[in-house]
Amino acid sequence: LPVVFPGNKELEPLKYSKVAMAAAMSRQKVEGCIQGTTSLLSHCLVKGHNIALVLKEVGLLLIEGTMVRLNFYQDFLERLSGKENLEKVVFKVPHVLDMMASPVVPVASLSFSGRVITFP
Repeated sequence: LPVVFPGNKELEPLKYSKVAMAAAMSRQKVEGCIQGTTSLLSHCLVKGHNIALVLKEVGLLLIEGTMVRLNFYQDFLERLSGKENLEKVVFKVPHVLDMMASPVVPVASLSFSGRVITFP
């Protein structure tokens, strides 16, 4: 049964078998990887470590103390909105550039502290 949160938002269990099919891996391997990653992520958060979670082809989720920030890769945003639309948005709202990351820039340079544990 899904868990219901305020605002009628539901949390449903992750369907490991669907992830396994999409990743062409066994269900057991997928479940082990996901549970291992979430366990390590939880441990790091409890210890107060700064974390960068790399979301392949999407961007970086940076967690530093109580601050959480998602920086998107430019090519991801271009795929979503089209290059011309993204250029228009950046021209009208220049601070959108602050929300973008480059996959070739070191993750630590995007953090305030310069020190992060990076999850690939």
